[in-house]
Amino acid sequence: MTRPAFPLRRANLFNLIALIVLSAVIMSGKAQAADSAKTERVELSLVVESAPKPGNTIWVAFIQRIRPHWHTYWRNAGESGLPTTIDWTLPPGVEAGAIVWPTPQRIDVGPIVNFGFEGEVALLVPLTLSRDMPVGAKLPVSAQVSWLVCEEICIPEQAQVDLDLNAARPEPDAFVKARAALPKSWPGQVSAQLRGPNIDLILRGPNQPTLHRAYFFPDKEDVVEPGPKPKWKATSSALTISLPRPVQSTVPERLSGVLDLGGAGAFEIADVAISGAGPKPADPDAVVSVVQAALFAFLGGLILNLMPCVLPILSMKALSLTQTGGDRAELRRDGLFYLFGVLACFGAIAGTLLALKAGGAAIGWGFQLQSPPVVLVLALLMVAIGLNLSGLFEVPLSLAGLGQDLTQTGGGRGAFFTGVLAVLVASPCTAPFMGAALGFALTQPAPAAFAVFLALGAGFAAPFTGLAFSPALVGLIPRPGPWMVRFKEFLAFPMFATAIWLIWVLAQQTGPGGVMVALSAALAVAFLCWIVPKLAAPWGQLVAVLGLCLLAFVVWQVEQAPEPSSLTTQDKNGFLPWSLAAVAQGQADGRPVFVDFTAAWCVTCQVNERVALATDEVRAKMIEGNVLLLKADWTRNDPLITAELARFGRAGVPLYLLYPAGGGEPQVLPQILTPGIVATALVDVGRGR
Repeated sequence: MTRPAFPLRRANLFNLIALIVLSAVIMSGKAQAADSAKTERVELSLVVESAPKPGNTIWVAFIQRIRPHWHTYWRNAGESGLPTTIDWTLPPGVEAGAIVWPTPQRIDVGPIVNFGFEGEVALLVPLTLSRDMPVGAKLPVSAQVSWLVCEEICIPEQAQVDLDLNAARPEPDAFVKARAALPKSWPGQVSAQLRGPNIDLILRGPNQPTLHRAYFFPDKEDVVEPGPKPKWKATSSALTISLPRPVQSTVPERLSGVLDLGGAGAFEIADVAISGAGPKPADPDAVVSVVQAALFAFLGGLILNLMPCVLPILSMKALSLTQTGGDRAELRRDGLFYLFGVLACFGAIAGTLLALKAGGAAIGWGFQLQSPPVVLVLALLMVAIGLNLSGLFEVPLSLAGLGQDLTQTGGGRGAFFTGVLAVLVASPCTAPFMGAALGFALTQPAPAAFAVFLALGAGFAAPFTGLAFSPALVGLIPRPGPWMVRFKEFLAFPMFATAIWLIWVLAQQTGPGGVMVALSAALAVAFLCWIVPKLAAPWGQLVAVLGLCLLAFVVWQVEQAPEPSSLTTQDKNGFLPWSLAAVAQGQADGRPVFVDFTAAWCVTCQVNERVALATDEVRAKMIEGNVLLLKADWTRNDPLITAELARFGRAGVPLYLLYPAGGGEPQVLPQILTPGIVATALVDVGRGR
């Protein structure tokens, strides 16, 4: 069975809701009051167990008879899908409880593991009646039931069923069958313990069952890895079932779900505390891990200064050094303010990342450049800085240098905002050591995460700040003179080059229309920079405000631009679009699979592609080894790609994976590639290493 063509991930929930609403509009004209309904794939019946009595609780059952080879979903749908929901319309004095779910089935759809039902399933719901309800009065209840039913594609369906509780004929036999499918309570003690990569579920009771299989259905996602089947060990006193947990996931403090032990029955595991999970005071291993991650982050920050996307900002730092004329006090002040600006920006990025991830967003390092408006603003900023350096207008060389007060207060603020700008422009790059450090940081509590991000900032700022505090190196700086004017004008060109690159990134995100908008906006920036200084104060300020308002509108329009069609055929280097199903199919076909996690704004990715992946040597090895090439494009946010990056402990791109033919886990290649590294990996995977 192939993977569903309909996108089922949680991130696509809004699309799914839209389809369900559309289906409701289409079906609303056909709905009739009845205790049963039928769609193309599911028959739905509403039955009652017993006659209602004031003050009692009675049970109703929604029975789904599902077309062969199709399935609906449990309360946790697994890696895709949505559970059945019920929207009640009840008379006064009647209250509906939550759905009581039967034991689900594991449903494998390609590489995706779902939890759901095939054939016939009954969903039980308790209805509580008030004591002062009149005897014999009509009790009409109505339920709008929505579900997702899937085979090779997924279809959202819904139906309305209506029932008068007093007039309906009780069907107790249906409830005998329905209750037999419910999980039971374990007749003994249940505990859970975190043990390395597993959560051990320990069951003690009077009689230990003989097991032939075991499977756990967790109530929540990202608690237990759904694919691998758990292992178990039985002794005379306890049954221990090891549940593999997802890599880099946060271990919850409590565990709930259903444990299916095959012929021995299914058992509800309700809110069991996990020993060893949650916050641990003074855990030496955890401290060592944070310290190691911070050290890697510091080294990554140092190396980040050498990455191609940061080189234009190095020119700005060089100019700030020449403007001090070798004054040690000014140099040290600028060094400190630059450090503070870098740390402030890294701290802000860390806080934003953690807040968005806590809210359920799937994002990672460099997330801001997945937004076309941010890319456009940075491109226009580069144009403005370039025009300033070339002498078209005069403001201090800093992101904040937009007012006369900054000119009068010297270079401290300029150095601070130069640090901020350096971080923003450096974010498209990922240096060695950074990926693992940031991937670790985003799985940790906020204090540890901030420590790693600030260590990254300290490493990034260290060369410039260290230079500012080095008397020997400061003495090598030439004295001010006419050469500084020419040097300043020359440095405009790296800024213009950066603007060109950012507009190219925008083109990948928005298509040719975005390029036209960006070039028009750049022309408007150049015009404003030329005309505003020539006008008297009131008129100049008015034109500047109107121009900025117009630019803000243009930036907003870029966000509304349609996203270009994703890759559906091979690109010029032979790469097809990535998906988990494509990886599984390639391995099943006996082919090695190479996956390139990349983005247009990731300069490291683009450099690796040109110097390694697109070379004749590597291409020949790919063809010789019959390697399937897949590209996961993260230029605009894709929650599936973000989740896969997190699975390998990465917070951003690049990531390179080489899967062996026939199945198995991939080899993770370095973040900086050479033709030799890729060729050697291809040879090794061909030999089955």
